[in-house]
Amino acid sequence: MTVKGLLAGVPHAAHIYIDGMGVCPTAAAATNLNGHIAISTTDGMKSYGKIGPSLTTSGDTSPASALAVTRFPVGSSYQYSRTITVNNDVASNIRAGKAVIVVHGIDYDGSGKFTNVLGPSELDPKLPQVATAPALCGTLKAMPSKGATTR
Repeated sequence: MTVKGLLAGVPHAAHIYIDGMGVCPTAAAATNLNGHIAISTTDGMKSYGKIGPSLTTSGDTSPASALAVTRFPVGSSYQYSRTITVNNDVASNIRAGKAVIVVHGIDYDGSGKFTNVLGPSELDPKLPQVATAPALCGTLKAMPSKGATTR
């Protein structure tokens, strides 16, 4: 995965989301967050579902690592590559076009850092909302297996 255009110098959590509609949220999903209109992770989950694998750089990749901020890529641009084993639920969501990758962390106020402008995160009040808000989103497309046929 190649990522560009994020806030530099901070970790950006990323996950494969499953069991939802398999789409990225539109502006209509935005709500009032501390007096500002933005999309929180919870707002986005109505479109993309629940957390499946956490795309950490090392260690556990389960939903339990959803906020393991020290194990996510850092920077405004990066390439992420890691081989992980997914369970049958995740695999079937990918094959059905209902798995979505979301990269989190926005610079809502243009300050160049994660601030508390949107208030605390609904996922962990010790983190600012901007650190967990969705920044990038895309639906996963399964590659056909070797020798696979389409009907």
